Amino acid sequence: QAPFGSSSSSPDARFCSPAPFAHMAPTDFSKFDVTYYTKSALAGGICCGLTHGAVCPVDVVKTRIQLEPQKYNSGMVGGFRTVIAEEGVAALSTGLGATAIGYFIQGWFKFGGVEFFKIKAANALGEKKAWDNRMAIYLGAAAGAEFIADIFLCPLEACRIRSV
Repeated sequence: QAPFGSSSSSPDARFCSPAPFAHMAPTDFSKFDVTYYTKSALAGGICCGLTHGAVCPVDVVKTRIQLEPQKYNSGMVGGFRTVIAEEGVAALSTGLGATAIGYFIQGWFKFGGVEFFKIKAANALGEKKAWDNRMAIYLGAAAGAEFIADIFLCPLEACRIRSV
């Protein structure tokens, strides 16, 4: 038997209908409280802070290549070698604090914001209209959250650039 209980190779009719959730009870939007948004924001902050912090050495070398192309003219590997030879391995962590904190804040607002905007839009439109306009809701929520998140990121990103 095919996945989702379908006996043929065609997709399950429940997922192809205009409102596949029509057989379900209406969404209880009250479960999306401050705790839900805080968890979403915290997850985004942790993930963004860790991932951007982990690639900080690459960012240091990339920034040096951009700022001093005549000195760092042997690619990324050569850039790593030059930084380590002249300043030691610790130089690769230059700007790590600003990067980790900045991207934690950016991830907080981005992930928390997407959930906030997406859920508020769905609640305002109603389930049928929200389903019919889900792509616009996803794109609008992501664009709004990213815009706000980047405003909070910019000052710390400027600090990182100046420290490198």
